[in-house]
Amino acid sequence: MYFAGKYKEHNDALNRFMRTFNNYAFKNGNEVRMYLEHNENYRDDGGIVYLPENIKVLYDFEKRHNYYPTFDKFSFKELGQFERKISKEEIHLSIQCSTDETGFIYAWHNDFKNEPIRSIKSKTSTGYESNGKRFTKNFKELSSQSMNKFYFDLLHAFKLKKFVLDKPIINQYKLL
Repeated sequence: MYFAGKYKEHNDALNRFMRTFNNYAFKNGNEVRMYLEHNENYRDDGGIVYLPENIKVLYDFEKRHNYYPTFDKFSFKELGQFERKISKEEIHLSIQCSTDETGFIYAWHNDFKNEPIRSIKSKTSTGYESNGKRFTKNFKELSSQSMNKFYFDLLHAFKLKKFVLDKPIINQYKLL
């Protein structure tokens, strides 16, 4: 994490997000569940499981502190993600919530992979550094009150085994 001082805030936001998602899941058939990676592995933040087939995809979660203060106020037409996150083959989904947690944006990593890598300066807790990033227009924004739409988008993706907007997923991971 590039802002180590924000770990607790990040983890608290992720806990709230996951609880909200799982509450919606419970009310809507409970076929898809979200879980946290409790041990820091510097890879992913957790997984989303399609229970009928015992398949999971891993996700990266971020609470935005810049450029996304609240729902419907994301500052860009494209969503960016660090190449270091996209290159982790086991992670398929990026989720970014707004600073006030009233909205969130998500995109499939395979959609990012269709785009070229750009070198962009990124702010860190100690200054700036140049990192490879990819950008996609294939992302969705939802209000936190519309978590049921996210649930049904994920359910649809699992049932079709399509974790991009236009082509099948490359990798699937069975739970052990």
